[in-house]
Amino acid sequence: MFKHILLPTDLSERAERAVDVAIDLAKQAGGTVTLLHVIQTIQGVEFDEMQSFYAELESRVRKRLAALVARHTDANVEVRMEVAYGVPAAEVLRLSEERGIDLVVLASHAVSRDDPAAGWGTLSYKVGLLVACPVLLVK
Repeated sequence: MFKHILLPTDLSERAERAVDVAIDLAKQAGGTVTLLHVIQTIQGVEFDEMQSFYAELESRVRKRLAALVARHTDANVEVRMEVAYGVPAAEVLRLSEERGIDLVVLASHAVSRDDPAAGWGTLSYKVGLLVACPVLLVK
Protein backbone atom coordinates (compact mmCIF):
# COMPACT_ATOMS: atom_id res chain seq x y z
CA MET A 1 0.00 0.00 0.00
CA PHE A 2 2.67 2.53 1.00
CA LYS A 3 5.46 2.21 -1.55
CA HIS A 4 7.39 5.38 -0.75
CA ILE A 5 7.61 6.52 2.85
CA LEU A 6 9.19 9.79 3.89
CA LEU A 7 10.57 9.95 7.40
CA PRO A 8 11.73 13.41 8.48
CA THR A 9 14.03 12.96 11.46
CA ASP A 10 15.71 15.21 13.97
CA LEU A 11 18.08 12.30 14.73
CA SER A 12 16.95 12.10 18.35
CA GLU A 13 16.52 8.85 20.27
CA ARG A 14 12.76 9.39 20.06
CA ALA A 15 13.00 9.36 16.27
CA GLU A 16 14.61 5.90 16.23
CA ARG A 17 11.24 4.28 17.00
CA ALA A 18 9.73 6.04 13.98
CA VAL A 19 12.55 4.66 11.80
CA ASP A 20 11.76 1.14 12.99
CA VAL A 21 8.05 1.59 12.20
CA ALA A 22 8.68 3.09 8.75
CA ILE A 23 11.05 0.29 7.76
CA ASP A 24 8.61 -2.36 8.96
CA LEU A 25 5.83 -0.78 6.88
CA ALA A 26 8.06 -0.53 3.81
CA LYS A 27 9.13 -4.15 4.20
CA GLN A 28 5.50 -5.31 4.24
CA ALA A 29 4.69 -3.31 1.12
CA GLY A 30 7.96 -3.83 -0.76
CA GLY A 31 8.52 -0.09 -0.60
CA THR A 32 11.31 2.36 0.09
CA VAL A 33 12.01 4.74 2.94
CA THR A 34 13.62 8.13 2.56
CA LEU A 35 15.17 9.42 5.76
CA LEU A 36 15.20 13.20 5.64
CA HIS A 37 16.98 15.62 7.90
CA VAL A 38 16.44 19.31 7.30
CA ILE A 39 19.18 21.66 8.41
CA GLN A 40 17.34 24.82 9.31
CA THR A 41 19.01 27.80 7.72
CA ILE A 42 19.48 31.06 9.56
CA GLN A 43 16.99 33.57 8.24
CA GLY A 44 18.46 36.90 7.21
CA VAL A 45 21.93 35.44 6.62
CA GLU A 46 23.08 34.50 3.13
CA PHE A 47 23.66 30.77 2.68
CA ASP A 48 27.14 31.36 1.25
CA GLU A 49 28.11 33.28 4.37
CA MET A 50 27.48 30.17 6.49
CA GLN A 51 28.55 27.56 3.94
CA SER A 52 31.41 26.06 5.97
CA PHE A 53 29.19 25.85 9.07
CA TYR A 54 26.42 24.14 7.07
CA ALA A 55 28.93 21.78 5.43
CA GLU A 56 30.16 20.65 8.86
CA LEU A 57 26.58 20.10 10.04
CA GLU A 58 25.75 18.13 6.91
CA SER A 59 28.79 15.89 7.38
CA ARG A 60 27.68 15.08 10.92
CA VAL A 61 24.08 14.54 9.84
CA ARG A 62 25.07 12.14 7.06
CA LYS A 63 27.10 10.06 9.53
CA ARG A 64 24.15 9.82 11.91
CA LEU A 65 21.76 8.95 9.07
CA ALA A 66 24.15 6.25 7.89
CA ALA A 67 24.23 4.80 11.41
CA LEU A 68 20.42 4.64 11.42
CA VAL A 69 20.41 2.90 8.05
CA ALA A 70 23.12 0.45 9.17
CA ARG A 71 20.85 -0.77 11.97
CA HIS A 72 18.41 -2.04 9.36
CA THR A 73 20.55 -3.59 6.64
CA ASP A 74 19.02 -7.00 7.31
CA ALA A 75 15.47 -5.73 6.64
CA ASN A 76 15.91 -5.91 2.85
CA VAL A 77 14.32 -2.49 2.42
CA GLU A 78 15.76 0.27 0.29
CA VAL A 79 16.52 3.19 2.60
CA ARG A 80 17.64 6.47 1.10
CA MET A 81 19.24 9.34 2.98
CA GLU A 82 18.58 12.94 2.15
CA VAL A 83 19.68 16.23 3.64
CA ALA A 84 17.86 19.45 2.79
CA TYR A 85 18.29 23.06 3.86
CA GLY A 86 15.59 25.52 4.82
CA VAL A 87 12.50 25.54 7.01
CA PRO A 88 11.77 21.94 8.08
CA ALA A 89 7.99 21.90 7.55
CA ALA A 90 8.27 23.59 4.17
CA GLU A 91 10.97 21.15 3.03
CA VAL A 92 8.93 18.12 4.12
CA LEU A 93 5.92 19.43 2.20
CA ARG A 94 8.01 20.21 -0.89
CA LEU A 95 9.72 16.82 -0.97
CA SER A 96 6.52 14.89 -0.32
CA GLU A 97 4.90 16.58 -3.33
CA GLU A 98 7.94 16.35 -5.62
CA ARG A 99 8.61 12.68 -4.86
CA GLY A 100 5.02 11.43 -4.82
CA ILE A 101 5.31 10.25 -1.22
CA ASP A 102 2.58 7.81 -0.11
CA LEU A 103 3.07 8.20 3.65
CA VAL A 104 4.96 10.50 6.00
CA VAL A 105 6.06 8.89 9.27
CA LEU A 106 7.03 11.25 12.07
CA ALA A 107 8.17 10.89 15.63
CA SER A 108 5.89 12.88 17.88
CA HIS A 109 5.94 13.88 21.48
CA ALA A 110 3.18 12.75 23.78
CA VAL A 111 0.55 15.46 24.12
CA SER A 112 -0.26 16.58 27.63
CA ARG A 113 -3.95 16.53 28.47
CA ASP A 114 -3.30 19.48 30.76
CA ASP A 115 -1.77 21.59 27.98
CA PRO A 116 -2.67 20.13 24.57
CA ALA A 117 -1.84 23.37 22.75
CA ALA A 118 1.83 23.13 23.75
CA GLY A 119 2.64 21.02 20.67
CA TRP A 120 0.95 23.17 18.05
CA GLY A 121 4.21 24.60 16.76
CA THR A 122 5.91 21.25 16.25
CA LEU A 123 6.95 19.79 12.94
CA SER A 124 4.56 16.87 13.36
CA TYR A 125 1.61 19.21 13.89
CA LYS A 126 2.46 21.38 10.88
CA VAL A 127 3.10 18.43 8.56
CA GLY A 128 0.04 16.59 9.82
CA LEU A 129 -2.16 19.53 8.86
CA LEU A 130 -0.54 20.52 5.58
CA VAL A 131 0.82 17.48 3.75
CA ALA A 132 -1.47 15.92 1.14
CA CYS A 133 -0.68 12.26 1.88
CA PRO A 134 -1.43 10.20 5.00
CA VAL A 135 0.67 10.83 8.11
CA LEU A 136 1.59 8.36 10.82
CA LEU A 137 2.70 9.81 14.15
CA VAL A 138 4.85 7.50 16.27
CA LYS A 139 4.95 8.27 19.98
